[in-house]
Amino acid sequence: MKFSILKEKITPDIPVLQMGFSARTHKSTGVHDDPYASVVLMQANETVIIIALDLCYGDSSFAYGIKEAVRKKYGLTQDKIIISYSHTHSVVAVTGEDTDKRAARPYSMTSNSFLWNKDQKDVDFTEDIRYYNIIKKKIISMIDEGFKNPIEGDVLIFKGRSSFGVSRRLPSEEGILWRPNFDEDRMDPDLFLLKFVDRDNSICGLIYNYACHPTTLGSDNYLISADFPGVVRKILEEKNSGMTAVFLQGCGADIKPYVTAENGKFKSCNYDELEQAGTSLANEIQGYMDKPEWRKIDLDIHTGYSDIKLYTEIWDVEKWEAILNNPDEPLYRKESVRKIMSCIKEKGINNFLPYYMSFLRLDGKTCIICLECEVVHDIGKEIKGLFDEDIIVLGYTNSIACYIPTRQVLREGGYERESFIGARLAGPFVPEVEDTIVGRAALMIKFKYKQPEIIY
Repeated sequence: MKFSILKEKITPDIPVLQMGFSARTHKSTGVHDDPYASVVLMQANETVIIIALDLCYGDSSFAYGIKEAVRKKYGLTQDKIIISYSHTHSVVAVTGEDTDKRAARPYSMTSNSFLWNKDQKDVDFTEDIRYYNIIKKKIISMIDEGFKNPIEGDVLIFKGRSSFGVSRRLPSEEGILWRPNFDEDRMDPDLFLLKFVDRDNSICGLIYNYACHPTTLGSDNYLISADFPGVVRKILEEKNSGMTAVFLQGCGADIKPYVTAENGKFKSCNYDELEQAGTSLANEIQGYMDKPEWRKIDLDIHTGYSDIKLYTEIWDVEKWEAILNNPDEPLYRKESVRKIMSCIKEKGINNFLPYYMSFLRLDGKTCIICLECEVVHDIGKEIKGLFDEDIIVLGYTNSIACYIPTRQVLREGGYERESFIGARLAGPFVPEVEDTIVGRAALMIKFKYKQPEIIY
């Protein structure tokens, strides 16, 4: 096989409204550490590209624009391009030039506050599009370099474990609380590593996959940061000269860094605590580097994708009005509800979320499943538990609109259930969305080299 692993800084060059915490009240005031875009290019019987971004998320407009640029220049279809967001809450969310594919709830990186009560037509996206084009240009440049100077070598896989993350959903008599839940069954401990070595067995690159929100820093942080993935990258690259480290986010929608749990609550860590947390995860990864259990992947690439619909309930006006009349509801939810009610009156509203899934099979024992949106950890674990092989499940790929809950989350309630409001859907997801995603993923994994027509 041949491969290339490259990275470029994508630090915004102007003050920006960092995405992820609604409590923020102004733009960023500086840079703590640089966010990066990374490109992993793999060539064997097929060519595939993984693009990893230290960003909160991108919408369909961004994902479509990046994939189209890659397709037009290199002829790669969308299933051969994976876009993964780390979901750090200390950078920005991104959009592209296609207005029809832009997120339902507008956000602009240059706004002074969040646009809960705005429509797209009322927002100036000039700087967002400029930033999109900066990122796109750097991605294309890295891919060019990767094709010009590939490295011949091998890729190996290791499956480890980590307790770096902790659930943020604590069941109580009052319902689900936003509190640390130390039950190990309520998080995903899998720590997958993919090691890229050249013909001299020198390590050139490392992909690590883990399911956890990069929210070590909280809403009081106004410095740009990649959060713990940035620290992990720095430490691993210092310890392994010539190696580029790449983070691929798992299904960590309901998981926070363990270090943020203190006295039964969650806290915003300072920069020293961020450094300590990232160093601890980097040391765990480094401890696995020379273990004998690494397995060489006999690269035989197969890819596919599926466009499906995740259906929702259809709420009547009374349920929406109950939210508006509830004094405990936060302002941002009420403003989204007002927009939903306006859409219902004017043009109707979707009772489904268009949802893109893809897979990258590396060999007969290794498959990567790529899921859109903020997927809770149980879905990733459920998919992996169906097969006796190395299944890596990514959340936060392609584009992000809202959380994807399980039927248990829908039954228990809590923040992850309610995010459909921000996506401006007709109601909460139906319980069967879990079965739809897990079932389609199982089909992708099962048909290793002969995919059924429904996948394409």
